[in-house]
Amino acid sequence: MPSKILVVDDLSLSRIILRARLSSACYDTILAPDARTALELARRCQPDLVLMDCALPDLDGPDVCKILRADPMTAHIPVILFSANSGRDMRLRALATGADDFLAKPLDEGYLLSRLRALLRRSAVGQELRGHMTPALRAHLLDAVAKSGGGGNVALVRAAPGEAASINSDAPDLFQTTLDLPRLLNNAATDMRPDVLLLAPEIISLHGVHIISELRSRPQTRHIPIVAVMPADRRDICGMVLDLGAEDILFLPLDLPEARMRLDMVITRKIWADAMRDALDAELHLASRDPLTGLFNRRHARSRLSELIVATARDEISGFALLLIDLDNFKRVNDTFGHLAGDDVLTEVGQRMRAALRPDDLLARYGGEEFLLALPNVGSKDAHRMAERIRHQIEGLDYRVKQGSSTLHVTASIGVTLHDTSHACDKAPIAHRIDSIIDQADQAMRMAKSSGRNRVSFGRAMMATSLRAV
Repeated sequence: MPSKILVVDDLSLSRIILRARLSSACYDTILAPDARTALELARRCQPDLVLMDCALPDLDGPDVCKILRADPMTAHIPVILFSANSGRDMRLRALATGADDFLAKPLDEGYLLSRLRALLRRSAVGQELRGHMTPALRAHLLDAVAKSGGGGNVALVRAAPGEAASINSDAPDLFQTTLDLPRLLNNAATDMRPDVLLLAPEIISLHGVHIISELRSRPQTRHIPIVAVMPADRRDICGMVLDLGAEDILFLPLDLPEARMRLDMVITRKIWADAMRDALDAELHLASRDPLTGLFNRRHARSRLSELIVATARDEISGFALLLIDLDNFKRVNDTFGHLAGDDVLTEVGQRMRAALRPDDLLARYGGEEFLLALPNVGSKDAHRMAERIRHQIEGLDYRVKQGSSTLHVTASIGVTLHDTSHACDKAPIAHRIDSIIDQADQAMRMAKSSGRNRVSFGRAMMATSLRAV
């Protein structure tokens, strides 16, 4: 679906011309002749971008931008202001009120469309992330922003080691660190994590504009916004610089207040983007965890088992052992001491088992008082040894009830089965194979229960493997 652009201009001819230009570039347009109409349409239609003349009959563009930024419903919408008055005061005022860019009339169509594409590209990512916003995610986001401290580190990227960039003496306080382009491309600056890469003018002169897309494609610099410093006589390639991934452009000779404002805006957006990614990572992490014990949950366990089955079939691992661990007579704990005591026991059991595991082992709370443990690259003997170790870990020390002075003795019955490369010919769907493996471990665990509890029992696959070994 085409992006919607709200065009705000008091001159009908200007609105018509802009609509024709944008329509030819496959954008939908909404037209407004004044600030009041623009504010109403922005709230009701939620355009993807606002393109607005500063000279309006009721309010000027910077004042409208300030209102848009103060309204939570419109604060996220990118705004480009333009004016026939291209003086420094108007330009700085436009940026100070939150405009994403200020353009002088007459508008350069090529540069305008490149600027639109760059802002819409960035805005689309933000909208997609906001679409996943939940109360918990919003709380994580605010926490991540607060932890960032709001500061920023701008790194000036020089063309070569030891080479002085032409803006060193003109703007020493625009950047905090310097990086050399070869070192950056060779991933030798992994200890440096700047918030902005400020490309010295020599970079594009020596390496061409495609160095920007090169930096955007590298894992170590993919999420770091790029601001290019360009000579005033190279405006002809500025549209391409934006299309290849630059966040903004500063022109020589630098206007330091404007440069600081633009860099501050880039840093603010970077902090929010990083915070949003961190918040999403935290949310995804929580989605895979059991909230009581902190162990992986049933859904994650099944997903990981499918990966282990595929890895075994491809000979990437030798196979895995699966342990199903069920606490004995656990209902008595809840009935006698209450569910809070039962929760404390489950949490401590998880901690005790986790202490016995290797980094690649998978431990999950599979349901109630039942746990699942997958051990990659483990044969029958090691699986038996680990099962006994887990059993001893669980029953080793008595569990203290926090609500009183009582202690509990807790034991577990464990069923063990094995999945190795001999199962590679199984063509059943992955979900069915997971069910079959878990069912074998469950049958073994019930055998351990019926034969006296607090013991380890083996499933059919485990017994067959042991016989083959003999």
